[in-house]
Amino acid sequence: MVGKSFLYEQVAERIEASIGRLMLKGGDKVPSVRKLSEEMNVSINTVFQAYSILEAKGLIVSRPRSGYIINSFSSSFQAPKEVFKFSIPSTVEVTAMASAMMKNAKENGIVNFSILAPVNELLPITKLNKAVHASLTSLSNDNFQYPLVDGHPRLLKQIARRTGDWNTPLSTGNILVTNGCMEAINLSLDAVCRPGDIVAIESPTYHGILQSLESRGLRALEIGLDAKGGVSIELLREAITNQKVAACVFMPSCHNPTGSSMTNANKLLLADLLGKRGIPLIEDDSLGELNFSIERSLPVKAFDKYDNVLYCSSFSKTLAPGFRIGWVSAGKYQAKIERLKFGSNISTNPALQDAIGRYLESGQYETHLRKLRSALQGQMMKYVNAISNYFPKDIRLSPPQGGLSIWIELPENTDAFALQKAVLGKGIGICPGHIFSTSNFYHHFIRINYCPLWNSKTENAVISISKLI
Repeated sequence: MVGKSFLYEQVAERIEASIGRLMLKGGDKVPSVRKLSEEMNVSINTVFQAYSILEAKGLIVSRPRSGYIINSFSSSFQAPKEVFKFSIPSTVEVTAMASAMMKNAKENGIVNFSILAPVNELLPITKLNKAVHASLTSLSNDNFQYPLVDGHPRLLKQIARRTGDWNTPLSTGNILVTNGCMEAINLSLDAVCRPGDIVAIESPTYHGILQSLESRGLRALEIGLDAKGGVSIELLREAITNQKVAACVFMPSCHNPTGSSMTNANKLLLADLLGKRGIPLIEDDSLGELNFSIERSLPVKAFDKYDNVLYCSSFSKTLAPGFRIGWVSAGKYQAKIERLKFGSNISTNPALQDAIGRYLESGQYETHLRKLRSALQGQMMKYVNAISNYFPKDIRLSPPQGGLSIWIELPENTDAFALQKAVLGKGIGICPGHIFSTSNFYHHFIRINYCPLWNSKTENAVISISKLI
């Protein structure tokens, strides 16, 4: 259910969509307030309010006596070089480095750009608290007993409802609630792989996936990203022709760390390519709801005609990171996933499942998502503008299409791991590129998350990073 919005918010969304259709670039002038007022049949004040929203997001800037123009930050950078194709299958050894780095950043990072989660100020905490209270005080309360292994009926129903626009919507019977998205991915790997198997992953990829492969004795086959976003279909086709790949683990929407997304057309190609060859796709869609496009980006699972996609998602990046509520829909592997879940930890916290289910029932989730995406896009643009102003001019980045992070290529002689240690000494946490690959290809890359609210403290932190670079 789509939440209600003010007229000026609707106008802002229509203007943003129009900017995308017209392919306006940095420095291009946007239509005047009076012209838009006439074209959209709304008041001049409504258009001013809409432009204020877009200006706060960083999409447009005001120029005295010239009206509004498109912000030119995106034209300030070159995209990172695309020279990585694919690697030979290799063992994975990143857990010690990634764990130590994340722990140190959590304990010592006063300004922490390494935690991939929205801050409390962007979450509906008061409403979630009410839902938790209702969940714990209901007279007909089974939340103090062991729940069903597949999940709380209220939450399963709401998750299924959110897939209504897929080619084949999910039913409650093929959804299993997990302890976050990572448990969903781990269960999926256990269902389709054995130690020593080759698993195709994106390069770069989320370090948590590498850690999962390492702990299972699986070998990683890294495949480069396409210029348009997402794993390259051509490179993947070549790789699976030459290697015996047991499964793929990809993040097609709001990829971590790059923030890129595959087109729906490429998602369909991906689903067909792997489905015809019977190679399972474990789809990590934990960030998919944070796509900045006006139209919702569908997951690969929505195009799956082969029952071959093990779809993994969660509410950690949109509602409550600490609740650790995720879910998996594993197609033909669902029964095996359920057995693995029961043998691992029986079930997931029923009270928190019920609370999220109650919140979704209220119809407020879509409104929250719209506000969250808008706030994050505004955050991202402010961070990118600051990076443009303060960082060396020879860095490369592509402004993300969604998600929570910016992937930055520094001058090639930069050691990102040494930089991470240096900024930690200043009370700042960042992620070095080393932890996103089994190779040393990203030794001069860093990931900065734009989750911390932009203010003088975060700006000073960005300035400190730039000086240490």
